[in-house]
Amino acid sequence: MCRKGVELSLQKNSPIIRNVVLVAIIALVSCTPSREFLIRNQHQLSSESQEVRVLIKKTSDNIIISSASKIRISDKKTGRITYNNSGKKIIFRTERINAPVMIESWNTPLKINGIPYRGSIELHNVLGKMHVINILKLDEYLYGVVPSEMPVSWNVEALKAQAIAARTYALYHISRKKNALYDLDATTRSQVYRGVAVEDKRSNWAVHSTSGEIGVYQHKPILSYFHSTCGGKTIDDKYVWEGHDLPYLDGIQCPFCQKSPKYEWTEELSVDEMKRALRKEYSDIRTIKGVSFKKINGRVVSVVIRHDNGRIKITGNQFRLLVSPRKIKSLFFKAKKTKYGLSFTGHGWGHGVGMCQYGAKGMAEKGVGYKGILKYYYKGIDIINMNTGKAAADRAQVSRSQQNSNNTPN
Repeated sequence: MCRKGVELSLQKNSPIIRNVVLVAIIALVSCTPSREFLIRNQHQLSSESQEVRVLIKKTSDNIIISSASKIRISDKKTGRITYNNSGKKIIFRTERINAPVMIESWNTPLKINGIPYRGSIELHNVLGKMHVINILKLDEYLYGVVPSEMPVSWNVEALKAQAIAARTYALYHISRKKNALYDLDATTRSQVYRGVAVEDKRSNWAVHSTSGEIGVYQHKPILSYFHSTCGGKTIDDKYVWEGHDLPYLDGIQCPFCQKSPKYEWTEELSVDEMKRALRKEYSDIRTIKGVSFKKINGRVVSVVIRHDNGRIKITGNQFRLLVSPRKIKSLFFKAKKTKYGLSFTGHGWGHGVGMCQYGAKGMAEKGVGYKGILKYYYKGIDIINMNTGKAAADRAQVSRSQQNSNNTPN
């Protein structure tokens, strides 16, 4: 691995200084779980019965809940029913939520401010903020995740890989958040979930046809990070998030995402823009004098900002998120000093860890199946079916009648 430190001085006539190169070799050992162990340890999990709790929004504003059928509202703690009637629009105010509220409908989605969701809704008042939580079956949740994270027009093998990555990611967090108010956020802080409105027969079929399948490493669901475009190579998780070092998230070469519109990109960042962004967290910054980027395998892993009141050292990922992930699309970039700030030439979009979605698309178009895609990006994993507890065999061929039905994607 190539580690480089590059400082770009932003003071007039100051040169770019120093490159440092180190080489590190990391060896890892993986093990494959026995069939008996999987049967013994996965029986308590089921994609068919597992529920997930998703934070839809956190707000102090009023919200409107409605449904095309009857709505029942009850006190979650006591079970006392406070409303059981038509699904007209009902306004909820944060200050009136004194105890957790459960809202249910029958065979019809509930709408939150006009957006439909499967399952039920809970409302919690937490320090004056209303937490709106959607509770639903895991695969129903995935119906709203897969098309939010990947275009439904893509090859179905890529969609299946996305479905399993999203299912595994959800289970990883569910298993670590016992008794938490919610398991996942509906935004990029977890994985994007937009409810019924985005559902599509192709992505629903990808979820249904892989139901129960997850990625495991040493018998446990993996933390299956994914991102849009790696730009030619992924990176070890430990170089993006401090305290992380998962063996199945080691960086790999990826020659499959070159058709991504974000495979290459350029951006300009002025000193004033950088200062405004950094002052959201570091208010003592006045004049920025220089920026130093430390790299590993071409990706920025840490940033040092020199300013008139001292220096700040942050991770590359923190720098990207503070400045703007839409402007600094990835940490796989080169930077040059300009008259007004910095010019970036980069590759890829996202954090660069785990499955490259455009890479999955490229692999699928070359005939690689969803299991091959997942095992390429997550080193040493197994794909098991948690509905049976057995290592997942190749799925049976769909019947001819199903293949000809409207529910089967083209």
